[in-house]
Amino acid sequence: MTQVELPSAPGLIAHGRPIMTIGSCFADEIGTRLHDDLFDVTVNPFGALYNPASILRAFRLMDESPEIDCDELIDGHGLWHSLDFHSRFSLPSRRQLAESLTGHLRRLHASLPGLQTVIITLGSAKAFRHNASGRVAANCHKLPASEFTLTDISEEETAAALGAILEILRRHNPGVSVIVTISPVRHKAYGYHADRLSKARLLLGADRFCRLEPEAATYFPAYEILNDELRDYRFYADDMTHPATSAVNHIYGCFARSFFSDETAALAARARKTVLRLRHRPLNPATADCERAAAVEAARQFAERYPAVGRPLGEIVSTFYITS
Repeated sequence: MTQVELPSAPGLIAHGRPIMTIGSCFADEIGTRLHDDLFDVTVNPFGALYNPASILRAFRLMDESPEIDCDELIDGHGLWHSLDFHSRFSLPSRRQLAESLTGHLRRLHASLPGLQTVIITLGSAKAFRHNASGRVAANCHKLPASEFTLTDISEEETAAALGAILEILRRHNPGVSVIVTISPVRHKAYGYHADRLSKARLLLGADRFCRLEPEAATYFPAYEILNDELRDYRFYADDMTHPATSAVNHIYGCFARSFFSDETAALAARARKTVLRLRHRPLNPATADCERAAAVEAARQFAERYPAVGRPLGEIVSTFYITS
């Protein structure tokens, strides 16, 4: 096995220290695991964003918190969409979508001063420019390909986008830290050679940025761990492009070794056991209510003992009651 060298910044990720993950679907994978370990994390608030230009656009929207204009929205497949957001935000009503996105941006804007660590996962240096508006689309919403033009984002543009994101974040919190990673997910639709070139531009741009901002930015080698350390199709999902669950768990373990202190790692392990107990569905209907009540009481006592996990644990308890 090839051992990939990991960064060492224990304490950069800690309970009670607000975090945001943003970027490709790999940001969802890491963010979900942080959430299950009861970190105070906002996971991909725009949905999956793949290219640096769209991620920068997301931060500019969070920074400016504009009122979304109905004229910016586009219709397709019976829904209204925003080119800046994933389809999970889309709605049948144009006005309701504008109001919903405006409220969402205001909440994100209000959270910026409290953010301590932002994890940015770059997925592709290829982007689709919307012909009518001239804007890079974060999501094409399965609209006709003729409405978009495929473009490449350069190493220089990648580094500049990351620098502009850090500048925005610093205006709200001068002490913010940024972790940059490249998604190991392969984009075979472009062809494997073109995807390698795309990843290379991201790697070079991320490296340039981290060298320019060594005090604030850290590179985490998720891409290298899957391709060099694991290096086996057993660690890929059935589509042969996404990492399998075992691979993501391994990468998350490396992430924890890089950025958790020993105390944080121990608390995260206890937190995950508490969450698993909450999500357990009792098999016996006769004892279900008692088991659920006991799990919630145990969660309350856990939050009382460790106040830093209180907010994310409260969200999970609420979800537990709703889904049960």
